[in-house]
Amino acid sequence: MAIYKFRVTFEDYEDITRDIEIRSSQTFFDFFQIILQSIEFDSKHAASFFVSDDYWSKKGTEITLLEEDVEPGIKLMKNTKIASYIEQPNQRFVFLYDKDVCWTLLIELIKLVPESPKATYPQCIKSVGKAPKQYKQKLIEKLKEEVEKGEVDDDIPDEEIFKKITDEKLVFDEGEEASLNEDESDLVPKGDDEELVEGEENEDDEISSEHEEHEGDEKW
Repeated sequence: MAIYKFRVTFEDYEDITRDIEIRSSQTFFDFFQIILQSIEFDSKHAASFFVSDDYWSKKGTEITLLEEDVEPGIKLMKNTKIASYIEQPNQRFVFLYDKDVCWTLLIELIKLVPESPKATYPQCIKSVGKAPKQYKQKLIEKLKEEVEKGEVDDDIPDEEIFKKITDEKLVFDEGEEASLNEDESDLVPKGDDEELVEGEENEDDEISSEHEEHEGDEKW
């Protein structure tokens, strides 16, 4: 049985790719599942494959995930074998996931490989680059909308906006963290203030006496 080897690439992140092998007899639903597993996305949202041209610029037949999205001319993933839409050696598809964010992945058939008796298909055989966070883009888009509508309070610090978008903590080095979290007086042991002052006074006296001696030397 023929094994298709596809390369899957994020449209907006060309350096992030996944190479996936799948049987010609398996369905687009099988393909859908292995793609999401390979990029560590959940499968809670609507999705569709589109048969594409050589430049991923035109979308042809749609193969959708949900039965309620099936209309005349639209196929259902579970009922559609991949082999049904392999029309050329470098067949390409566009995969759209989650309508709210519209993640777009570009898929290209790159090779036919022999079936391995030890392999479980479909399988991801090569992973390049870490996939973006699935819901980060949603937060960014939501924040952009709030900014455009003037719904973001100008008094919110940049740090809070950063956390809201990235869901990450700001990182400081030890010196910065100490200066932010500790009062300056706490860095000096109590009871040492007087000794420091006296030391400073003695030091000043020595400097002034040395200065007077030098002044006397200069007169000669």
